[in-house]
This record gives sequence, structure tokens and C-alpha cells, in this order.
Amino acid sequence: HKIPKFMQIVQLLTSYAAGRRDFGGVDFREAWMPGLKLTHAALQGADLTGSNLSHSLLQEVDFSRAMLWRANLTHAQLGQSQFKRATLIRCQLQSSDIRQGNFTEADLRLVDLRHANLSGANLQNAQLCYANLVGANLRGIDFRTADLTGADFTEADLTNCHFTRSQRIMLKLTESVTAEPGQTVTV
Repeated sequence: HKIPKFMQIVQLLTSYAAGRRDFGGVDFREAWMPGLKLTHAALQGADLTGSNLSHSLLQEVDFSRAMLWRANLTHAQLGQSQFKRATLIRCQLQSSDIRQGNFTEADLRLVDLRHANLSGANLQNAQLCYANLVGANLRGIDFRTADLTGADFTEADLTNCHFTRSQRIMLKLTESVTAEPGQTVTV
């Protein structure tokens, strides 16, 4: 007998209020949880496929190996959260704050990061194929090991970012459009 999704959410919130922080492996596929406040929690390996977590406060949450395919995290506060080896294909992260987030080896194909703040994020070996990064704050990110095939960096802030020469050529990046006066983009 399966517990209804809304009851599982109530149980999660009750457990969190009682001090529990480890929710690894939970199944919240298609869950409706906008505005959720769940900081310093562990959601490693959780299935959040298609879930709505928009406008949520999820700072310093560990989403390592979590499934966030098609999840809605627009306008979410995700600063210093961990997304190591997480799947975020087609995830909606528009206008989210993900400063200092760790996306090591994460799958971010077709992710929507328009106007998101990822300054200082770790994208080592991340897949950003066809990611929408229009207007995103990407200050200080090292993209040299990331797959950027087809990614859109239009109007993104690339101050102090690092790219390989082949990435710069593929993305048609020039110093004049990728850095503020006096700043550089390292090749």
C-alpha cells in the first residue's frame, strides 16, 4: 500500500522540523513543493523528477547523484549546494541563486539557467550541452573541462572565466564581449 505523495511531503517536513537532515534516496517524483525551506539537508540519490521546487530555500543541500530531470527550481536559493554526478537534464533553474554550487560531473544537458547566478560554481567535467545560460552570472568559473557543445552564453557575465582555446572558438567568444573593462578571460 503506497503512501500518497502529499503525506510523504508532510512526513518529510515533520522529520525535518524534528531535526532530521538525511533524506537520501527519497522518491518525490512529480511532487509539488514550491517554497520549500530545507537547508543543510542531504538528498543524495533522491528522485525529484518533474518536481516543482520553485521559490524554495535549499541552501547547502547535498543533491549528489540525485535525479532532477525536468525539475522546476526557478527562483530557488541553492547557494553552496552540491550537485556532484546529479542528473539535471531539462531542469528549470531560471533566476536561481546557485553561487558556489558544486556541479562536478553533473549532467546539465538542455538545462535552463537564464539569469541564474552561478558565480564561483565548480563545473569540473560537467555536461552543459545546449544549456541556456543567457544573462547568467558566471563570474570566476573554470569551464576548461566542461562540455559546452551548443551552450548559449548570450549576455552572460563571463568575467574572470577560464575557457580552452577550442571552446572559445566554438562559442565564438571574444575578449570584448566576455569581460568588463580591466578584467580578462583566461584561455
